[in-house]
Parts: sequence; C-alpha cells; structure tokens
Amino acid sequence: MKKANIIMVILAIAIVAVSCETYDDYNADRKTVVGFTTATKNINGIPEGGTKSTTVDLFVSDISSSDRTFSVTTVPVDTLGTAPDNYTFETTVTFPANTREASIEVTGVDNSITEDRSFFRLAIQGEADVVSGGRTLIGVRN
Repeated sequence: MKKANIIMVILAIAIVAVSCETYDDYNADRKTVVGFTTATKNINGIPEGGTKSTTVDLFVSDISSSDRTFSVTTVPVDTLGTAPDNYTFETTVTFPANTREASIEVTGVDNSITEDRSFFRLAIQGEADVVSGGRTLIGVRN
C-alpha cells in the first residue's frame, strides 16, 4: 500500500512537471502599440471667432530607455465631420524615457463651427514597428 502511494506521488509530480508552460514561442519582435486612452472627447463652448483647447492622453505598450516620438494624424469620420480649419492638434507626441503615458493638446477653432456638434478623429500613424492603437473622436461646438 505504501508503494502505491509513492507511485501516485511520483505520477502527480511527473504530470505537473510535464505540463508546465514554456516561453519558447515568445515573439521578441513584437510591435509597439500606441493609441489614445479615451475613445471620445468634446470641446464645448468654443467662443465665437475664438479657440478653446484640451489635452488628450495617449498610451504606449512598452517602456523604452530613451524618448520616442510618434506622428499623430487625422482619420475621416463617417458622419458629421468638421472642416479641417475648425481644429488644430500637435502632429507628434513624445513619450519620455521610462514612461508609457503622454498627452497632446487639441484646439477647437471657430471658423465655421455651429451649435450642432461636429467631429474629427485622431490616430497614431502606423509604421513598420508601430501599430496604431485606439483612436479618439473629438467633438467640437460653440
């Protein structure tokens, strides 16, 4: 009976040892993902003929020991798009060394904005080793 218990323990240890996962399939060449942390953001109360600004936060999937800069671009919206002269934004975002968070300033400009909300969308420009993550839809109105 004691031998049966010993055999059961040995079998249990063997099963646990064999079923352990390894990281042999880890992809060291994975891409960096950069995107916006907020899906939507509004700039309300833009004064007639004036401007109003807000910050929009971004996140990067990995940490680097040096500063990294990525390009920000516009993406067409399906409906209620605003004219490009109704907004400005920083065209690059820089993530300082050893950090995953950064932000850019986005400004609504009243050139042809009305009381009805109109929109524009921002995204990170994808590159060979960079994947564009979450986009943000910005609404502007007076």
